[in-house]
Amino acid sequence: MERLLLIAHFIVIAAGTGMSFSNYVNLRVAASESGERRAALAHLRRQMMQIADVIVALIWATGLALLWGVRPEINSWFHIKIGFVILLTVFHVLARRTAGKMARSGDVSLQPRLELLVAGVWVSALSAISLAVIAFET
Repeated sequence: MERLLLIAHFIVIAAGTGMSFSNYVNLRVAASESGERRAALAHLRRQMMQIADVIVALIWATGLALLWGVRPEINSWFHIKIGFVILLTVFHVLARRTAGKMARSGDVSLQPRLELLVAGVWVSALSAISLAVIAFET
């Protein structure tokens, strides 16, 4: 059972990594678009962010289940991994807030900030999955 939980944890971290990369590419493409194409890309980002909310929750749920159920050896890699998962969560929340503000106000000057925050999610997710492999090494 613990192997399945570990696999699920890696899968949701990988899904978060892929989605954040896709979102970053979407933002970069949307920067040069206008009109309906830009609106369609914004709609896609909103849909992806809703799915990302579930992914972030699953990252935490599977990670906490591993911590409480499997009781991995708590080493320094594990603490660093938790730090990156916290960063991932903070960047995700800030990106959601910035995207919401952009959608409400139509202020495209917030796009560079949003790109930075989404890149932060992506790098944090990459770091977390790499450190998860090291931290849960058996």
